[in-house]
Amino acid sequence: MRLSLLRHGESVGGRIYRGNQDDPLTDKGWQQMLDSTQDQSWELIATSPLSRCHAFANHLQIELQAQLITLNDFSELGFGDWQGLSSQAIGQDRVNAFKQDPINNKPPNAENLYDFQHRVLNSFNSVVNHKANSILIVAHAGVIRVIKSHLLNLPIEKMFTIEVMSASCENFEI
Repeated sequence: MRLSLLRHGESVGGRIYRGNQDDPLTDKGWQQMLDSTQDQSWELIATSPLSRCHAFANHLQIELQAQLITLNDFSELGFGDWQGLSSQAIGQDRVNAFKQDPINNKPPNAENLYDFQHRVLNSFNSVVNHKANSILIVAHAGVIRVIKSHLLNLPIEKMFTIEVMSASCENFEI
């Protein structure tokens, strides 16, 4: 089975710790996603409910006449007090410490990383158990990092070492 992981494109509000804040795509972000998915098709599309993912997934579902599943568990990691803030506003030292050790340096009031991993992988496992030859997951950098960590057998504590570019679409055979 071919599994594709598509991160949403550029969102309104610029580069911030957006988390589960529901900002839509910019026109550029929409075009980035169109470019990333050009000449590809999927039988099943699973998406985050947040508009920066869901709106594009819905567009693809109509265009490809694929099955669409919306999963709340594919929402981004809740960043607590950092939500809506840039790295500059948070402080680069604090951001770096979080990325190096997200368990012991999580943002105040943020979602627990192990809880996040658990919810993402529960839904991921249900999606890949569908009888589909090709599946697209439209989600956020954190969700994609959790799935890639799982696929690559990396500890979740190292998930921030995985780069996930805006509107990147990566394919895996599983």
